[in-house]
Amino acid sequence: MLPSGLEKTSRGETLRAALYLLILFWVNAYIVRDAFFSSSHQMASMHGFWGAIAAHAGGSWFHATWWPYWQMGSPFECIYNPLVPALAAAIAALRGVSAGIGFTSVTGLCYILGPMTLFFAAWRLTRAPGASFAAALAYSLTSVSQLVAPDAGFSLKNFWYFRRLFLTIVWDDTPHLAALTLLPLAILFLVRSIEKRRPIYYAATAACIAGCGLASTFGPMMVAMAAACLLCVLGREHWRRNLMLTVALAAWGWAIAAPYLSPSFLAAIREENAATGAWNLGSLTAAAITILGCALLLQYLPRWTADWRVQFFALFAWVASSIPLTDQFLHEHYLPQPGRYKIEMELALCVAAVFAVRPWWNRIPPPVRGAAALLLLALAAGQIRDFRVAEKGILFPVDVSRTIEYRAATWAQRNYPNLRFYMPGSIAQWTNSFSEIQQFSGESWSMSINQVQQRANAAILWGDADPKTELRNSLTWLKAFGVGVAAIPGKNSEEYWKGFTHPETFAGVLPVVWQAGGVTMYRVPLREDSLAHAVTESAIVRRVPSAGYDTKDVERYVAALDDPSLPSTTFDWEGRNRIRIHTGGSGGNVVSVQVTYHPGWRASVAGSPRKIFKDGLGLMWLRPECSGPCEIVLDYDGGWELRLCRWLSWLALAALAVVTAGSLRRRK
Repeated sequence: MLPSGLEKTSRGETLRAALYLLILFWVNAYIVRDAFFSSSHQMASMHGFWGAIAAHAGGSWFHATWWPYWQMGSPFECIYNPLVPALAAAIAALRGVSAGIGFTSVTGLCYILGPMTLFFAAWRLTRAPGASFAAALAYSLTSVSQLVAPDAGFSLKNFWYFRRLFLTIVWDDTPHLAALTLLPLAILFLVRSIEKRRPIYYAATAACIAGCGLASTFGPMMVAMAAACLLCVLGREHWRRNLMLTVALAAWGWAIAAPYLSPSFLAAIREENAATGAWNLGSLTAAAITILGCALLLQYLPRWTADWRVQFFALFAWVASSIPLTDQFLHEHYLPQPGRYKIEMELALCVAAVFAVRPWWNRIPPPVRGAAALLLLALAAGQIRDFRVAEKGILFPVDVSRTIEYRAATWAQRNYPNLRFYMPGSIAQWTNSFSEIQQFSGESWSMSINQVQQRANAAILWGDADPKTELRNSLTWLKAFGVGVAAIPGKNSEEYWKGFTHPETFAGVLPVVWQAGGVTMYRVPLREDSLAHAVTESAIVRRVPSAGYDTKDVERYVAALDDPSLPSTTFDWEGRNRIRIHTGGSGGNVVSVQVTYHPGWRASVAGSPRKIFKDGLGLMWLRPECSGPCEIVLDYDGGWELRLCRWLSWLALAALAVVTAGSLRRRK
């Protein structure tokens, strides 16, 4: 039986735990040390996306700011969870390095700290430093998910694959890993909150929950899964009180992160997930399988062990594993992107497996146990060597100025700095690391706040069986969203994804302004290079297009944009939170603004307010009510919801500071 976890820690145990932490730090730091001195060159990843946020955010972390670079603009709070890019910006500023190196430094820190927080939480819960170290070392050096849910074909050698390293250094899971780094601490402090009912643990739990949410959209879900498992096994006789406390701490954590997890933003994410098929009737099957497994474990685990911690490890391992397993083998899921929960699966399985075999391990005769431990350490040494070699093969120096992503972005900045660009695939993800170009896309699709833009993008990418229809639809969408230049990668281009079904659509039709590396930039014919246009009110798109081919109303709007009889209009950004528009005379016309609608925008003409409306494309329009030429000013202040969320966040942080300071003062 494990100790209760509440006993006083002996000096010897503390020293052993410190030694284990030092070993874990050295192992992971040795593997990933180049991350602190190299900028990412993984052009197939979203690293450039996070680097761009870090590079251009400025003071946007602390006040309402419009982000004009992606998807016709959006509130800064809605572009992505801020923790990783904020840390990247802070490290870049402190070290005097680029935002790119700042980002890879954050990646390295998360890679190192993840096993350390896992060890610390497991040790403090179980008071078994040796077993906790074994679990953390296994998490550091193996890919246990590949034994039960392999990414490719099954092979025992995949157990030794450097999957966690690949997901963070090559792929896009640094924010996910950052949330997972905080998860063990959130579990530990929630346990202490339930057991001891002390304010300092309440504050620590809320802070960790907030950190998970600020790191990744996976964060709140993984905390909810862990909390549900915990409430099923810890203090079940007081489950109502424990549930109320857990909900209250979760609400406190949300309040801290509220500006970046506002209700309207969460609703937009749900809409995006619904559009990509996150929930359907088959999801009931997947959810039922998870629930059935939990019921069986809760029924039969107590017969095997009375220790609630081992029960929790097993229950959480099942919940985390069932999500990717049901998706992989039954093709059913109830959460978005279920395959990405394999990283939670690996953490949970390592802990559950070690503590499940611990009683048998302790019964092995000491000489045999020592020999087995020596073998395991030898295997670990080989893994450390192999992981280090793999990391060196990934983070070798590369001149990014020779990549197609860099060349396309910098050419666009030099030649058309004020136009909106359609950039494809990997170029879109990296463009704003190298420039300040406004893009039609470039965002993280899973956090899109404009579903019409997503449908339009799909229509441009996938095309139509009829070439004439495809050309008409593509040009209609590009013009409707104010795109002046479209970059199209060929089948053999240097752009990584090559997502266009028919990259030849614009060839011979639109003028070519740049061509390199198999990527061609075409000038989209616009009557005026402006993102504001005087049009008749009847031309405004009222109905939301149902799909990329639903362009009848959009074509009427584009015809108005091309109408030379309508007054000309200019559009200028004055910083990020102000737009100044001049129109030659509105008469009975309205002004369409090809910027994403948000209630945080305010419009005025000569100091007199004007109401802003949302059209069917998710863009803005207004009635200037001018008899002749006039100037329209649009100012962005975030709107009442974001202002309220900001105030709520400051109050929650103030409460956190007060509780922490009071608890520390009482301890003295």
